[in-house]
Amino acid sequence: MFHPLAGHAPLARVVRHCLDAVADPARVVVAVAEHLAGEVRELLTREGMPAVAVAVTDGSATREQCLTAALEYVVRQPVSTLFVLVYDVRQPLTPSGLADRVIERLVDGAPVVLPVLPVTDSVKVVDERGAVITSVDRSTLQAVQFPRGFAADHLARLLTESAGEFDEAVAAIRSATPITTVVGDTQAVIAELPRDASFLEALMASHHSC
Repeated sequence: MFHPLAGHAPLARVVRHCLDAVADPARVVVAVAEHLAGEVRELLTREGMPAVAVAVTDGSATREQCLTAALEYVVRQPVSTLFVLVYDVRQPLTPSGLADRVIERLVDGAPVVLPVLPVTDSVKVVDERGAVITSVDRSTLQAVQFPRGFAADHLARLLTESAGEFDEAVAAIRSATPITTVVGDTQAVIAELPRDASFLEALMASHHSC
């Protein structure tokens, strides 16, 4: 979240992408554990984004708790919210155009919109000993990215029905909700920092040189 990535923290990069898609900074919410709230507010102020809201979660700041805290903050605001974009700080290079595609389909009436890219890696089924049993046909597989778009009331319902470890995309699939996909972006890779910092910086440099 805070490890510098070409001079800017991943969180700052993700928030800027949000602001590219949403004109009002007060409509962007960062959900964090209580012990990180002060540091996050300082970072946002230092990066020139002091109006971005910080919602403090209960408990250990699980994914479900973060989404719940952010959504509760949003619905308390005087301006009604119809749609929600869910970002992940592990995907700091997401271009703003990807959010535009998601928003467009939400406005068209889709309750859930997921950006996806075809799976290009070889996928194998293995047994309990780790031995390969068979290969999986990749032609029907898609990798899900962020931001993930939801009708606000639908995301609230998924959170209410949650039991156990929560993933909003998995929850939407299990609920049999119609899911719309849009074309993802190769820049929107999920990374683990600081381990992947050099890779992401090389990816940015390659993109800027094109």
